[in-house]
Amino acid sequence: MRKIERAEDLQSNTNPAKRFYHLCIVNLVIGTLYCSKGNYEFGISRIIKAMEPFNKKLGTDTWFYAKRCFVSFYEALSKHMIVLKDSLYKECLEFLDQCEIHGRDIPVIITTMKPFENSSSSNDKNSVSYEARLLKGLFIRLND
Repeated sequence: MRKIERAEDLQSNTNPAKRFYHLCIVNLVIGTLYCSKGNYEFGISRIIKAMEPFNKKLGTDTWFYAKRCFVSFYEALSKHMIVLKDSLYKECLEFLDQCEIHGRDIPVIITTMKPFENSSSSNDKNSVSYEARLLKGLFIRLND
């Protein structure tokens, strides 16, 4: 992982506008595996780490895999299978806030628009920001 991080740093120095997802994908896979085995504390923290910095790592595909882990995490919380630490609660809320801020222009589903199709209402809901707000509301409701 350090090797990948160094290579991404070198490439980002030569081309700062380009996005590199290699380390992000590695962290998403590790986080997903830990979440699937029930170790949500480490898995969710790895998912959050995968998205940093949000302006370069948050995208349609990365959000898809991150939200799957969060939904699985919420399911385990709702069934009282796990106990949530306060530090993880704060970390999740901060993560969802950052996703809301940086995900305004990132679509959740990539579609091709037809020229005469009126989709202004569906366009508002087709963003990472919208889904992050929904997940945050559900998370707060689950914790209360």
